[in-house]
Amino acid sequence: MGMQKEDRTRDQATMRQVGQRIRLARKAKGLTLEKVSEAAETSIQFLAQLEKGEQCMTAIKFGRLAQALGVSTDYLLFGRAPASDTAALAADYLAGLNPIERDILTQNIIDLRRLLDAIAPQP
Repeated sequence: MGMQKEDRTRDQATMRQVGQRIRLARKAKGLTLEKVSEAAETSIQFLAQLEKGEQCMTAIKFGRLAQALGVSTDYLLFGRAPASDTAALAADYLAGLNPIERDILTQNIIDLRRLLDAIAPQP
């Protein structure tokens, strides 16, 4: 029983942290609860509860919320800094490839990393 209570306590703390990041992202963009809830296709009341760490949402709605706020889900969940413009561009490019092209590119990257490690090993 003690472990379940610890899990709940940790989950509640995580929900509060996520809520704080949602609020910070919204305020940083100068957006109202109304604007974000409309863009994320959720209610104002639900969004307010999310910001307080009192609610959870489905992954699909969470993705919509991140998009409405113009931040990554990684930022909202874990506080990770957004990817650089170059990384975002690469991610967009990769998303447009078909599975065979992605496999070929992945193998090329692995081969290039091995070559670079052979030439100049990492310290």
